Amino acid sequence: MKIAFIRIIGLLTLFCLTGFGLSAQDVIHKKSGEIVQASVVELGVGEIKYRLFDQPNGPIYVVEKESIVKIVFQDGHTEFYGTTRMDASELFAGQRDKNVKVSFLGPLLGYTNILYEQSVRPGRSWEAKASIVGLGRQFDDHARGFIGSFAYKFYKKPSFYTNDMKRSHLLQGAYVKPEVFLGHMRYEEMVFDYPNGTGRKLVDDTSVGLLLNIGKQWVFDDAFVLDLSAGIGYGSGNSRRSIYSSGESGLAGTIGFNIGWMIK
Repeated sequence: MKIAFIRIIGLLTLFCLTGFGLSAQDVIHKKSGEIVQASVVELGVGEIKYRLFDQPNGPIYVVEKESIVKIVFQDGHTEFYGTTRMDASELFAGQRDKNVKVSFLGPLLGYTNILYEQSVRPGRSWEAKASIVGLGRQFDDHARGFIGSFAYKFYKKPSFYTNDMKRSHLLQGAYVKPEVFLGHMRYEEMVFDYPNGTGRKLVDDTSVGLLLNIGKQWVFDDAFVLDLSAGIGYGSGNSRRSIYSSGESGLAGTIGFNIGWMIK
């Protein structure tokens, strides 16, 4: 009777240990929806090595971190992945995330642009622009006024990348920038008054529209900024500076050559 009891205790103990061993596994959740019961061997910078849980002496598999959503480890700890290395926010810690720019050639064309850009996250930012018409060289129409605009920037990712690649700066790269603008301008317009000849009249005009800009921005030493762009879109009213719109055609366009400074 005593020997039988000892055998039962031994079997129960073996069953509990076996059950505990079966539950002691890592669970890998992939973006494809696949769930892998595994034993993680190594967590690298850009990849994860593991064995299948039911093959403890089997081959070692390698999977890229960006293809994984999360890993639930045997101790209950969970690590989340899925952010590509080039856009991981922690890689840009310490970089300045905003800048102020001015139009480099604007004063020669009769206006001055002042721009403020703020990063939202790596690869995204918003930008506000104030165009002061008349602050700079004057032309025959003596145009004066103000144009305000707001834009959202989508910075382009490389078409291919390696695991250790990242953006050199969170506000650097080629981009697409949708932009809305609203402005009011006062200028002189040439008129023909028969039989007195030509004369001038003062015109007040309000312009509004939408632009799609394509450009590229460089950031040097987390300090100096160079931003080149061109945009085309729709506009109503007549704007003769900074953003050029024609109420008759409905077209609007702009060219940007801005320099500036990163700020905290």
